[in-house]
Amino acid sequence: MLEENAKRALVICVDLDDDVGSKTGLETPIVGRDNVLRAAEKLVLVDPEEADSNAMFASIRLSDELSQKGYLTQVGVIGGLSNGGLEASRKAMDEIMSVANSFNPSEVYVVTDGFGEEDIEPIIRARLPLTGVKRVVIKQSRSIEASYIIFGRYLKMLFSDPRFKRWFLGLGGLIIITVALLSYYGSSREINTAFWSIIGLAVLMRGFDLDRLVSAGLKHVFGGEIPPQILILKTLLLFTGVSLILFSLFSGVSTGFLPGETFIAQIGRFIAQTIDVLLFGIAITLLSGSIKYPLTASSIQDSLTILVNIVSLAPMLKTLGLAAATPSFELKILLYTSLLTLMLVFAANVMVLLTMRILQSLKILKISQGTKIA
Repeated sequence: MLEENAKRALVICVDLDDDVGSKTGLETPIVGRDNVLRAAEKLVLVDPEEADSNAMFASIRLSDELSQKGYLTQVGVIGGLSNGGLEASRKAMDEIMSVANSFNPSEVYVVTDGFGEEDIEPIIRARLPLTGVKRVVIKQSRSIEASYIIFGRYLKMLFSDPRFKRWFLGLGGLIIITVALLSYYGSSREINTAFWSIIGLAVLMRGFDLDRLVSAGLKHVFGGEIPPQILILKTLLLFTGVSLILFSLFSGVSTGFLPGETFIAQIGRFIAQTIDVLLFGIAITLLSGSIKYPLTASSIQDSLTILVNIVSLAPMLKTLGLAAATPSFELKILLYTSLLTLMLVFAANVMVLLTMRILQSLKILKISQGTKIA
């Protein structure tokens, strides 16, 4: 009768990372004063620096204090999983409810070894009559542990939060690659210049929100409904194409003029020297604009057609340049090259058509309704 009228207090020591189980080999839940005491002694012998053993001793002491006040008490150790996360919280909560259902407490007290288990406390409070929480931290170490936890959270944000990881990991990777390449090919002066230039450019972009302005401008040019992956692809193609065009033009102009050379010869030599890279740059630039979203068979075929047709013109245009630059150039070579170019253009278009049909038959491309491959 006395036990029925007494308040029933359940003291649970929560170990979400399951140090007790992984280090002692004991299975949780561990219920009963004697069992918890033996487990704590075993844990402290295995690892004297383990904080969970202090929490287990503290839970036994709290249970004894409540017993002296007339409570009918039960003490237990609850374990999660060594890798933590939601599964650890779910396992620990299942064990807590199992112990609570067998004891039917009127009050529940939670004892932990610090600040790692605060996420599970609201769940316990919602399902059980949680009366108090006791955090056992070794003296002289509370501020150190709190600082460690805060530092760990911010460090995790650098690797997981999209707002920070692209600057921390992306910028860090760029610096590492640049320094590595310059270390192999360059001098320490060039390394320092490249390092601080990258840092300065990143600070400048972040300070004036240049990355957002560039992103907004690209979305305005290419359309706002394009996914980031397609937008990045179109941007890289556009940048590459424009760079090749500018490089070819600069390379052709920098060669200068030969003495006594006619204007037609100058144009021809310019075309012969630059047409390969120039045409490829033009094709890449047009390709960046021809890629549509959502991707369809027709848009892919149009992009490939633009690429192969422009590149196929290179032999004939190069031959035209050589013919203009060389007065003794034989016209039959130009005729043969023109015929070869026509055959090359035809073959390239046939290859594009066959490629699209093969991809369609293999169901690699999902063709939108109404899209035809001619």
